[in-house]
Amino acid sequence: MQTQKDIRPTISCTECQRRKQKCSREWPCNHCQARKVPHLCQFGQKKAQQESPTQPEKDAKGQKRSLPDSSEASPLSWDSAQATSEDGLKAWGYMPGHVHYSLGYADIEDTSQSESPPESDQNQEEVDKVLHAFPSRSITDAFVNHFLSVVNYRYNSVYAPTFTEQYVQWWSDRASRRRLSPEFTCLLLRVCAHSGQYLPDSLREMVEFELACTSQELTERFAAAAEQLSTRFGTPKVCLERVQEQFLKGAWLKSESKMVETWHVLGRAIREAQELGMDKDSGMEGLTEFEIEIRRRVWALLYIWDWQMSAWLGRPHLIDQKDCSFTFPTLRLEESATEPHLLSPFAHIALQAQLARRIAQFKGDIQVIENLTTNQVFSIEAECERFIEELPPVFRFASPDISLDEQHPYYVPQRRQLHVIIYMTMFDFLKPYLTRSPKNPKSSHDTDFRNMGIDLSLKLLKAARLLFDHEFPINARFHLVVFSVFDTATILCSTIIHDTDKMLPHREQVMDAIESALDMLYQLSLTRIGASSYGFLSKLIGASPVLSRWFFNRKRPRIDKPTVESHGVETPQPAFATPVPQITSTEMEPILDSANDGISFDIDQFLAVPFGETPQLDIGGLEEIWDWDTLNLDAFLNTDPNYDLGM
Repeated sequence: MQTQKDIRPTISCTECQRRKQKCSREWPCNHCQARKVPHLCQFGQKKAQQESPTQPEKDAKGQKRSLPDSSEASPLSWDSAQATSEDGLKAWGYMPGHVHYSLGYADIEDTSQSESPPESDQNQEEVDKVLHAFPSRSITDAFVNHFLSVVNYRYNSVYAPTFTEQYVQWWSDRASRRRLSPEFTCLLLRVCAHSGQYLPDSLREMVEFELACTSQELTERFAAAAEQLSTRFGTPKVCLERVQEQFLKGAWLKSESKMVETWHVLGRAIREAQELGMDKDSGMEGLTEFEIEIRRRVWALLYIWDWQMSAWLGRPHLIDQKDCSFTFPTLRLEESATEPHLLSPFAHIALQAQLARRIAQFKGDIQVIENLTTNQVFSIEAECERFIEELPPVFRFASPDISLDEQHPYYVPQRRQLHVIIYMTMFDFLKPYLTRSPKNPKSSHDTDFRNMGIDLSLKLLKAARLLFDHEFPINARFHLVVFSVFDTATILCSTIIHDTDKMLPHREQVMDAIESALDMLYQLSLTRIGASSYGFLSKLIGASPVLSRWFFNRKRPRIDKPTVESHGVETPQPAFATPVPQITSTEMEPILDSANDGISFDIDQFLAVPFGETPQLDIGGLEEIWDWDTLNLDAFLNTDPNYDLGM
């Protein structure tokens, strides 16, 4: 694999040469960064470019020399020979970077990466079929601007400056009736579809008035058109834009609460990225430093999605964890000489990828958390603590540096998102110790891990409340907001139910945390997955005498919650932004019915399932991604109606 040193240029970048400026010769160079065009900073390779064989050579006097006689020429040129060889290798399915690709052609420059075949009339016809999905230029501009200025900062799946250039050129080509790139057209449709899921009220009202349709109908129209065009691409059409649009399709599906479909789309995106060699930095010889950086960023995104969906939803890894020694992106594209503390908008994603890699070294071949030894769990938790201590000031847990928040508001949601993910990662390894009876410990450290789990769960729900406060209601579809609250609260419900001797530390705080989580999920019921989660947690509480008596037979206290950071200090304020009425057990059922329209959840039938068998749930799609068995509650619910809380 080529290192940054191996490809370091020996001359100035093309922009500095053109402007006749002294270049720092480090990508991206000082002048390109100052002009805010780091993507234009390109260097020539050390290897001299060979002259084109079709151009006549010149002798010492500058006179053109004739080309060799056809009789002396090889029947196949080097370029055509290389192309024929590569076609044969591709036919067998060899991956980019395989040793066969360099056999006999080590000194021949590969131009296959930079030259694209001309688009066929058939491709143009397919593009023409989906152009109707785009509204007027002004409305499409609004969708794209909202995506680049707000929505994209969640994952940074596209690089805004180059995407903007392509977008302007796309409209110019369309106006001039020139051929439109099918790949970029599809990517643009995905951008508009995902942007449409998170429109602020003012933009949503304008769009719905102008187009006489709901924003949901519009985002579905974009998604359907993108899917229509995307299905026309074959495997040979793999390119970076193709991987990006598949990732955005997954992001759209996540926001539509279609988690299973998201996982399958993630698999396709990963396989296409591997076809490009993005996981191994292979096939990079003909790419610029900028193109390499973007490919590394996209692969880091795919890696953390695979890691998180596997860890939190119990799904198999799509990326081989034993062979994931990919190179991290440099994050130098957004460096600023005037703001030395400015972090890349992609930093929070790169940090997640680093955390996953650091944890993987302690897990070894073990994929099931319950199979980890106590020493492994201690080591993982200690490594996560070290990771927290090493976080940049902007992302610190205690007294974060918020001096850049006003000028760069994306730091606020990224900070809260990162904090929730770190806590969820640490909490994940302690769940088995919270969801089994403390009377039957499996090791001498069960109590220690149980106490650690309680402390982490309370911290996690506080972090989740901060994320909720920032995202609700406009970004209520963001899956992490709902999942972090739901998953943690259900684990705590199991912990309380198993705590028959009432020895759990911070027991009353845990009860209050569950109640706060129920409140957040109730407000998130405007989304399908939020309503499913709220219905599940509510009926789980109602099915357990331990929990139902707490929630339905006592006065509801006002719970303090942390609010927006102010100079690194979190100020406690009332839990609810608006007064919440006292809810009795008889009033709860109408609320559940209205919040969970179309969701079937028969508790009696659910509890009648024999122990050890998986219940057949219909809870709005949640049953497809969430494993009931992890709570170990089958033997507890409604089995002891006389159980007394003693409170």
